[in-house]
Amino acid sequence: MTTTFQPKLNTQLAYGLLVTRLSIGLVFLVWALDKVLVPEHAMKVFAGFYGLTISSSVSILLGALQTLFVLAFVVGYKKNITYLSVLALHGISTFISFPKYLEPMSNLLFFAAWPMLAACYLLYVLKDYDRFTLSSEKATLSSTTA
Repeated sequence: MTTTFQPKLNTQLAYGLLVTRLSIGLVFLVWALDKVLVPEHAMKVFAGFYGLTISSSVSILLGALQTLFVLAFVVGYKKNITYLSVLALHGISTFISFPKYLEPMSNLLFFAAWPMLAACYLLYVLKDYDRFTLSSEKATLSSTTA
């Protein structure tokens, strides 16, 4: 026998996932705009964390492409791809910062990456319940009882 959870729970979940997606999108958008507006900062980040030397032109191009990607993510376009990509990108960023976690009192803000990573994971695994998107795949909570 299948029973449907209260519509209120479906609505609350959908709004919770929307807020989660928008807040993650905000962080990614600021990071993208940083590459465009302050390419010198991005050049230092790429050199310091990834061991890569990039030019300001490359930084601006990456920032522009990232901005387009973030907009696709924020509107929920191709959730399977964009949500997983955000999870992977933020996961890489979080784990590559590992040395910063070894000096926690000097790098407190780096620890904010962990709850955001959890939010990215949660959004990805519950993507089918994220109803306020451009994607057509939508689900509602239901349970099976014997």
